[in-house]
Amino acid sequence: MKESITTRCVRTVEQALAAHKMIIEGEAVLVAVSGGPDSMALLHVLRRLAPEKRLRLGVAHLNHGLRPGDAETDEAFVRRTASDLKLPYFTEKADVPGIRKTRGLSTEEAAREARYRFLGKTARDHGFSAIALGHHADDNAELVLMNLLRGSGPLGLAGMPPKRVFSHAESGRGEIHLIRPFLEIHRKEILAFIAENNRPSVTDKTNTDLRYRRNRIRCELLPLLREHYSPNIDETLNRTARILRSEKEW
Repeated sequence: MKESITTRCVRTVEQALAAHKMIIEGEAVLVAVSGGPDSMALLHVLRRLAPEKRLRLGVAHLNHGLRPGDAETDEAFVRRTASDLKLPYFTEKADVPGIRKTRGLSTEEAAREARYRFLGKTARDHGFSAIALGHHADDNAELVLMNLLRGSGPLGLAGMPPKRVFSHAESGRGEIHLIRPFLEIHRKEILAFIAENNRPSVTDKTNTDLRYRRNRIRCELLPLLREHYSPNIDETLNRTARILRSEKEW
């Protein structure tokens, strides 16, 4: 009998958790949830695994303050989801335009800085030792290609690490790790998981805003490469990243 997409996603995440020693039994994991399909799928997969691995899950959502109205709707949606799942919920509103102006960053860089600062502080303050992010195989392929176009060296072409030390926690609680359990799962599989389990999610319209370079790579360059040069370009880029990560670790 053909394996369901839900079974496949759960099995793939279990394998990733074990292969990269992402978590230990009984660990407290803070799940970064924007409300989009990727983070919602990750939350529901980890919740399925939580009883067996005795995980204590929490939900963290940052309102970037960039999409008035939509941002508040997304925040309310994630809050309801956490409440329905009986999980602790943490949120904050960031001043991304202010960070961008003060630090001289792009909007994307300022949003990333605000997001990681919020996640790190929340994890430290509430005793979480791992922060789970919904980055997946397509995200990693986009990043590798973007870094290649920038002229990056082996470190940039190694893409996103499945697990890395995020910070040294305060008060002697040890390290906090960033983990990415979805790096072997593709966007189409995530959307299929959401559909199969009838899990609602929200759509961030800025993900298709072609003013951002990352979106142009996702929406224009990669489809062009798939159609005219290499149908398997995403897997090629991910394989390159895995090879360079392995060499770096060695």
